Amino acid sequence: MNAPAMQAQIVSAPYVCPDCKKPLTHWRCAVCGHEFPCSDGVPRLVSRNPRFEHAAAIASAYDTIYTERSQAWENQGRTPEFIAWFGELLDRFAAARMLEIGCGEGFVLATRREGVRFATDLSVAAIRRARKRADAHFSLALAERLPFAADSFDLVASVGVMEHFLDIGEALAEIRRVLAPGGLYVGLTHVALTPRERLGWIGAQFVFPRLRPLALARWLAPRLRSRLPWHRADVPQQPIQNRYTTAGAQAWLACSGFTVEEVLHTRADRSLPLIGPSVVVFVARK
Repeated sequence: MNAPAMQAQIVSAPYVCPDCKKPLTHWRCAVCGHEFPCSDGVPRLVSRNPRFEHAAAIASAYDTIYTERSQAWENQGRTPEFIAWFGELLDRFAAARMLEIGCGEGFVLATRREGVRFATDLSVAAIRRARKRADAHFSLALAERLPFAADSFDLVASVGVMEHFLDIGEALAEIRRVLAPGGLYVGLTHVALTPRERLGWIGAQFVFPRLRPLALARWLAPRLRSRLPWHRADVPQQPIQNRYTTAGAQAWLACSGFTVEEVLHTRADRSLPLIGPSVVVFVARK
């Protein structure tokens, strides 16, 4: 075997066909016959199932977002303080092999110094940015059809991705499949607050134990502005936007076979560097 062929086989070894889950040789599945292109060291391992034909349009939408915006998600809470905190959260868990789903620009990956890192996204433009920031094995793939063998990772992470899954049940089942026994999924998502949760948070922040009208006005102002058409145009419009309650997302995790060990949000801990009460981080074990 010549050197380039040997290198191709070595590089593709950790991956499997996203559809039949059989090993790949030179980015080709010997069982179903699918061949997957690999450009500049990044394989495109997107499912060929007709159910996911619209993935190309979704990828194109994200390519546009990442091409037109220098820091695509900073206005949605991806601040340096948050990134450092989330990195420290992941560091609590020993992980020889980690996967980040929907890695975006690679900020979270860049906080990791230990272990082998893998990352997926649908956007070529996102991965180009992430590769400049973090050392990892990148691939283009769907969460609903992860191109990895079962029990491959000790830790899987996602930030602001769960609410954009094409099918949350299939995606969580795939995450659990690729986790080793006892492995952890750490996922941040934006939830829909129930009226009781919203009123409780507003009361705790601005009414009790003392009324804080100026603080309430400062909190309300940007939210009222966000309803204006010209303000909404400045927020990236994502092609898929699901919204679950905290209890609903936790139920999905439980139904997928996870044990939820921690639920982190500012409604319970005001010191967390999360953008608001609707941002929730789940720590769930296989």
